[in-house]
Amino acid sequence: TASYSAGAGGSTVYSVDITWGSMEFTYREGPSPTWDPETHTSGQGGTGGWSNSGNTITVTNHSNTKVTAKLAYTPETGYDKISGSFDKSEMNLATAVDTPVASAPTDTAALTLSGTLASTVKDSTKIGTITVTIR
Repeated sequence: TASYSAGAGGSTVYSVDITWGSMEFTYREGPSPTWDPETHTSGQGGTGGWSNSGNTITVTNHSNTKVTAKLAYTPETGYDKISGSFDKSEMNLATAVDTPVASAPTDTAALTLSGTLASTVKDSTKIGTITVTIR
């Protein structure tokens, strides 16, 4: 005699790659107003701003279910005047089922900083934390 019993089925397997850029930022103060001795006035000063090297986070889904990656930036104590925002604060990635590994669902978000950094900060210093939450 023989009988067939269906298995319980596969369970959900989560496998996500997160690739970080170098997350190196530089704040440059804008040029000071220029004195014009002929008109006895100051010209407009420039505005400061942030430049970056590697400000992206890439999330790739190799799971057998869809996933959502939420991104958040939190400033370190003492750097509360600097805020960070992502061009995508949430990435919704489809399941990787039936996709070639090289074509796994992937998305990338970029971090932008705003605010000013004190001129006393000369060395590369941790100014914030990035949290990636997968659900």
